[in-house]
Amino acid sequence: MASFEGYHPLLTSRYRFDWLTRFNLKNVADLTQQDLSITADWINTTMRDTMDRRKLVWGIEDRTTHKLVAWGGFPILDLTDQAGQVYVLGRPLPANDQREILERLVAFGRDELQLDTLTLQTAKHLDPTAIEAAGFTSKSPQHWEWHRYR
Repeated sequence: MASFEGYHPLLTSRYRFDWLTRFNLKNVADLTQQDLSITADWINTTMRDTMDRRKLVWGIEDRTTHKLVAWGGFPILDLTDQAGQVYVLGRPLPANDQREILERLVAFGRDELQLDTLTLQTAKHLDPTAIEAAGFTSKSPQHWEWHRYR
């Protein structure tokens, strides 16, 4: 695939992952706590990097309420070395919901992107049990790793 264009939307039982451009700019700005112009620039840069296969980031919407609750994905990707970084940021979510999102990201990284290693470094707002349930092991309180082969 020349770009990541076909990688949206992704669904879980509770969430829809879609391009940030599919969401109202004001809602994204409110979620990221940035002003509109900074948010618009961030979305444009993120989408350009996504189409160039340097990162893969989605807005995450609750399918029941249709509210944008988070953004996440792979802000750093090295497809040659089959490694990347994963993150989920946004509103506080219950541990089961965090687990659902993280498990979907890990499965996507493993199955679609063929990644062998993922790091999760922005984890202070995530429940450690959700992180562990998604297959990550702790290297420090803020550095977690997932490996395809253990």
